[in-house]
Amino acid sequence: MSTKPVDAPYRTALADACRQAGLACDGARLLRVHANAIYHLPRENAVARVRNASALERMRIAVQTAAWLADQGFPALRPLEVAQPVVVGAHLVTFWEYLPPLDGRQADVTHLAGLLRALHRHPLPPFPLPSIRPVGNTAADASASTVLSEGERGWLIARCAELEGSFSRLAPTLSQGIVHGDAHTNNLLPHPAHGWVLIDWDSVGVGPPEYDFMPIYLRPRRFGYPHSLWREFRTAYGFDPAGNSGLDLLAEIREVRSLSAFIRGAEHNPAARTELSNRLSSLMAGDHVRRWHAL
Repeated sequence: MSTKPVDAPYRTALADACRQAGLACDGARLLRVHANAIYHLPRENAVARVRNASALERMRIAVQTAAWLADQGFPALRPLEVAQPVVVGAHLVTFWEYLPPLDGRQADVTHLAGLLRALHRHPLPPFPLPSIRPVGNTAADASASTVLSEGERGWLIARCAELEGSFSRLAPTLSQGIVHGDAHTNNLLPHPAHGWVLIDWDSVGVGPPEYDFMPIYLRPRRFGYPHSLWREFRTAYGFDPAGNSGLDLLAEIREVRSLSAFIRGAEHNPAARTELSNRLSSLMAGDHVRRWHAL
């Protein structure tokens, strides 16, 4: 059995990327590892995010968009002013401002709703943003996976294609704007000047605002949260779901997209593999109420 730490490949890439960017990585502390690895760089007062290099173009857009939004006064986490993303072999690294916890504050859905309302009403940037990809890299991740069975892989790839087609018919009936793409309260950090800032811009693009509602919409359905949570969110945002027939489709899309991080994480993380099996088997069985678990 290997005694290497679970983040060993990420840590090697981090050291090389820091050298290229001229940043100090001694004392780097792992904050989280799942589909990517996140490190605190204490000497730089920064955070480094290490992930698969296949996301290079998406991460270029993430860095550019977050920097532009922050310059516009929108509370987005700032990337460091270094040439990035930095590609190191099979990995890429991005560097961001580090925000420590403040007085034990916890973000709630009303904070998220306020930031999303402002983002969705924000003018588009002066550079092209791609249209959101409803299921993201899920089909590609499934194709490359070594942990899925052939039956699971085939079902998931076909399901992604089906949902992409349904979304292409729905999207023209909805309004369009800047969409964060992974909008949940864990992607809010307290800021001494701005209150709260949005982080993790990996999936930013142009799309219907309702797409950003799905992480909260699904919390009662999949994660055991009270149904009042969705009501609090939509009241704070100012969203009336009456007559919006696309919410269930967007929820199904979000459920499938959520598998992507677990497919990548399952390669090295037993907990991710277990949860991937739980989520995928429930979807394949048409089980819309089985409890899911966050990692």
